[in-house]
Amino acid sequence: MKTRIDVDNFVKNNQDQICNLVNTSLNRAGEAVQKKVSAGELGPSLQEVMPLLLYELLITHTVSTLKLVSDMINNDDC
Repeated sequence: MKTRIDVDNFVKNNQDQICNLVNTSLNRAGEAVQKKVSAGELGPSLQEVMPLLLYELLITHTVSTLKLVSDMINNDDC
């Protein structure tokens, strides 16, 4: 089953959704870090915050990417 997917067209047609997913990912990561720092579980230093921030971004970004790929594969317009 070979299907040609026009990625450029998909990105152009779904740019708002993609921007929303990126913003959601960044906000979710920031909120997770803020909660940990506020609770005293992490200090406010970059060395303590960065691993959690990167982890949260990676998890959310991975889920978002999988959703977009699924939408792209199942989209008849591409």
